Order: sequence, then structure tokens, then C-alpha cells
Amino acid sequence: MSQKSCQVYLWRCSFCGKKAYGKKPPISCNKCFSEANRYILIPKKEADIEVPNLEKFFGMPGLNNFLYLVGSTLDGRPNAMCCSSVTQISFCPARVAVAVNKNNLTHDFIKESGVFSLSPLTQSQGKVAHFFGRNSGRQVNKFEQYHYRSAVTGSPIIEGSFGYYDCEVEHRATVELDSHTLFVGKIIDGSLNSNELFLTYYDYKREYLAPRHNIT
Repeated sequence: MSQKSCQVYLWRCSFCGKKAYGKKPPISCNKCFSEANRYILIPKKEADIEVPNLEKFFGMPGLNNFLYLVGSTLDGRPNAMCCSSVTQISFCPARVAVAVNKNNLTHDFIKESGVFSLSPLTQSQGKVAHFFGRNSGRQVNKFEQYHYRSAVTGSPIIEGSFGYYDCEVEHRATVELDSHTLFVGKIIDGSLNSNELFLTYYDYKREYLAPRHNIT
């Protein structure tokens, strides 16, 4: 009687790049402490291909983008996540693009509701970035700890934000990638009232992901 072998897969943390083998993704990343929904499955054909370390290859901290809170509301329930994959793509009409991992709850909210908000974070809001980036809306209600108001579309704007952009998804321009959806949104309302420097991914990484921190 033959014994059926157990399939083992290669997973990669989409936040820090840490790899792990197993039938299922780890409960959490032992390098950056991200949850299981941050892991993506590496296709079999690519499993043996070494993924380049952008920081070492370019001698820089990857693409050092600004950090935003990306929020959406579905059936009256708000949710938001921290995201660095945001860019303006046209001026008139004003459009932005944001890439959201398909494993994230915010992705499902945007997909179904067709709306989202962007709130740029400043350098004094690293704690906010950490909370919304390290907790899943599937496990906790993030807005029990942070108050918010609703934008025109109903998307959440966290209390204390220095600015926001309220967006409607243009589905015909949205692109489905392998691990992410690149949502294209038309800005229908917004405001920016801050002279503070914006928070970059490198600023956040240096403050919250440095080895000296014991994140619990």
C-alpha cells in the first residue's frame, strides 16, 4: 500500500520577503511579525528562483514611498489598512492608483463597494501606521480604538488626519495582478491641511521594524 505524500509549498511574506515552507502559510512572520494573510504562495515554477533583495541590489530601502491609510466601508462596516503602493496617475480628471493585496479585508471592501479613501500619514503618525498595518480587520475592529468620520462615499477618514482623498473606483481601468488588484480611483472630494513632513516607508521601518524593538 503506497503512502500518499504531503504537498509542501513555498510562501513569501509580502511585507518583508521572508520565505517559509509548509502546507499552509505560517501564523505570523518571525521576521516582521505580519499575520498569515500577508503571505503569498510562490508558484511552483518560481519556487527555485531566487528573489532579488531590492535593498541590497539598489543600495537603497526599496522604493521609499509615502504611507497612507486606505479605507472603505461595506454594509455599514468600516475598515482600513496601511499602504505604500499609492500614486497619482492623472491630473484632470484627478485619478490615483492603489495596489492592494488580495488577501486583505480592505481589498474585498473596495472590490464590492467601489469606493475608498486615502489619508496620507505624517511623521508623527507612525503608531497609527503600525496599528493599521499590523492588525487584520478579520480579527479586530480597528475603529474601536480610533474614531473616524465618513467621507462623501461613506469611506472612513480617521480622526486626526491632516488630509484625505475620497475616491470612486473606475472598474474599467482597474487591473488584476497575480497577488494584488491595482484599483484606479477618481478623486471626488479631498482636503490637505498640514505642513508636516509625510511618513515614508523607510521612516516607519527604521522606527518600528528595527531589531531593537520587541513587538508583541
